[in-house]
Amino acid sequence: MGARLSERCRELPPACFAPVMATGIVSRALGQAGAHAVSGVLFGLAAALYVPLLAAAGVKAAVHRRTVRAELRDPGRLFGHYTLVAASGVLAGEAARIAGWALLAVAVVVWAGLARATVRLRRAEPDAVLRRADGIWFLATVGLQAIVLTLTSLAPTRPGLAVALVLWGAGLPLYAGTLALVLRRLRHHPPRPAQALPSYWVTMGAAAISTLAGARLLGHEELLPGPARGLVGGTVVALWVWATVLIPPLVTAGVWRHLRHRVPFAYEPTLWCVVFPLGMYATATAQLAGEHRIDTGALPHGLLAWLALSAWLAVGARCLTGRAAGGARRGAAGGAAGGAAV
Repeated sequence: MGARLSERCRELPPACFAPVMATGIVSRALGQAGAHAVSGVLFGLAAALYVPLLAAAGVKAAVHRRTVRAELRDPGRLFGHYTLVAASGVLAGEAARIAGWALLAVAVVVWAGLARATVRLRRAEPDAVLRRADGIWFLATVGLQAIVLTLTSLAPTRPGLAVALVLWGAGLPLYAGTLALVLRRLRHHPPRPAQALPSYWVTMGAAAISTLAGARLLGHEELLPGPARGLVGGTVVALWVWATVLIPPLVTAGVWRHLRHRVPFAYEPTLWCVVFPLGMYATATAQLAGEHRIDTGALPHGLLAWLALSAWLAVGARCLTGRAAGGARRGAAGGAAGGAAV
């Protein structure tokens, strides 16, 4: 039994915390929209999923070090590990204070280790690395800005906000550099329809979380340096506009993939990378609208939270039906093998 459990931990996907970060941010968006009961249920689900996943990830890191090292050297798998950072940061902002600090510690330690592994990718063949650049690479920015969000919640003091401001500012060139690499990959090595995964939505999600982190800094602008206030305010609005501009082409890409090229709309883990950006965009929009920094016009920003919940329900249903179908196929295969053996 122990060996079987250890093997299951070894097979844990790098981006296994994507459902946690998606569920956590949709919970926060609904809380801002006034749906506190639904928000509480989703937060409980996210926390209940986070704990066993963290334990399994710990077993994997301790027992299957060779597997983890191989993943950290693979540009197609490394960035999935940043979902642990994002999930920890999203939950920390809503958790009790002691738990929040513990989650922040996890996020900081893991992000630092992953950042070191990311820098090492430069030693690999540049063209081979470039061919793997896609939307999931923006999770490095998402993780960093999730740390900023946690700091603004747990340490709203002048020193704490100074650190958060530096990290937020560092996240902007990180986002820009990642965007340049992804655009270069799309220009020189455009993906086929089956490879145009929903993970490209993280491009928008990273802009949205950068918007929210900056807005949270502005919520304590009396503690920020004077020259930084106007710069942060203008940048936050520009980031929100950029996130908004990205939505139509991302939707169009989905239509191109599934309707034009008839790629089956089956469950894939990267679908959570659509839910998270929608929830984060709803949260950032509500934050900016509440501070009267943007005008949402005729669109109630609370509606965005319910749209994010709809996406969460759709992906969750796909996940459950996909698992059920997979289990049925494995059972049928096992029955056939047993009949053949008889």
